[in-house]
Amino acid sequence: MAVARTLAFLCIIGISLTLIPRATAGDQPQPSTTDRVIRDTKEAVEATKQYTLQQKETFQKAVQAELTDMQVKIAELQKKTNAASAEARTEMQKALQELEHKKAEARKELDAMNESTSSAWSKLKDNMNAAVEDLKKSYKETVSKLP
Repeated sequence: MAVARTLAFLCIIGISLTLIPRATAGDQPQPSTTDRVIRDTKEAVEATKQYTLQQKETFQKAVQAELTDMQVKIAELQKKTNAASAEARTEMQKALQELEHKKAEARKELDAMNESTSSAWSKLKDNMNAAVEDLKKSYKETVSKLP
């Protein structure tokens, strides 16, 4: 009977030991819910910053391409202006000066955007879009007045 009790006691201890979780050298304590929320929030903020930066860079490249294209078109208009009659040339030169002014304004907006932080660039984006659209509109109006 004593042997049976001892055997039963050892079985209970053995089962108990298998149920108790054991920490090994590789195990790390689980972070608390607060720590996980803080970590996840930091990761989300960093991911948002990276996404915003990518969007800013993509937008800047697109605007730069548009300004380069407009410069080529303005140069073509300058050639046509030089070949125009004296009367048409005077009017065309005024229109070209206006185009150059608007192109400079768009360039100024792009430069401001290049220097802006990732959080502030979205405010400048609207100004940039308006400046480029104004330049395009003026170009179309100038072209429509060509003889």
